[in-house]
Amino acid sequence: MARLWIIGPGAVGRTLGRLFHIRGAFEIAGIAARTAERAQAGRAFIGAGEVIELAAFSPRPGDVVMLSVRDEAIGGVAARLAEVVDPAGLIVFHCSGARDLETLAPLRGAALAALHPVKAFADPAREVATFAGVVCTLQGDPAALDALAPAVRTIGGEPVALEAGVDRRLYHAGAVFASNYLTTLVQAALDAHAAAGIGQADSLRILAPILRDALGAILERGPVQALTGPIARGDAATVAAQAEGLAAHDPGLADLYKELGRRTLDLSRRKSPDRDLTALAQVLAKLASD
Repeated sequence: MARLWIIGPGAVGRTLGRLFHIRGAFEIAGIAARTAERAQAGRAFIGAGEVIELAAFSPRPGDVVMLSVRDEAIGGVAARLAEVVDPAGLIVFHCSGARDLETLAPLRGAALAALHPVKAFADPAREVATFAGVVCTLQGDPAALDALAPAVRTIGGEPVALEAGVDRRLYHAGAVFASNYLTTLVQAALDAHAAAGIGQADSLRILAPILRDALGAILERGPVQALTGPIARGDAATVAAQAEGLAAHDPGLADLYKELGRRTLDLSRRKSPDRDLTALAQVLAKLASD
């Protein structure tokens, strides 16, 4: 069994470290963090590994090193690690969705990769329990991917290889739209209901079924075919009235509604190319100029 060295036992590092340990994907060799206390806490959660300082790392050829640190820290940690280890024969990967492999450049000579679990990491205990089926995208050197893909499967994940030319900035932006900004859109819905006089608890009860239905339809049929609502129907009067009502209470929310309306009009045209959407397009154009 290959040995794994963990640098950065935060939420992602703890989750993956614990899963790699209990599922037997890797033997946990060493754990390093910014402070001894964080490393000890990480070790206690993971359940294995020696707490050591980065300067004391002593991996041997065939070992795997995971950099599960903050995105902005990857390059600096890679440079510091390169000062104390010979990268030849190692497999080194980071867990960032947004950073490319150039951040690991100081460790060239190792097989380099990025392993990004497409999952929200809030509570490591919860994430360990709910990891089954999580997609983990892989990008990098073939030797690294050959070792990491089976490890992902062992912990219940689904490895998906990204081509070398995939722009990780845009890849991760897509995940931000689907996850983080979805949260923002739900909050916008709650804000609109609050302006109408509906409390948050009731609003969430009202929205929960339609949220589940919409997401299910999107995942099953794709966004274009799942589109419903006034823009899908070409209902220009409803769109104008809603934008007017929002502007009276929250101009920023109205601006968001208008921009999303313009994007949604494009989807509606794709779904119903024979539908006359001229009046709706004129309303959205007027709203944009107001």
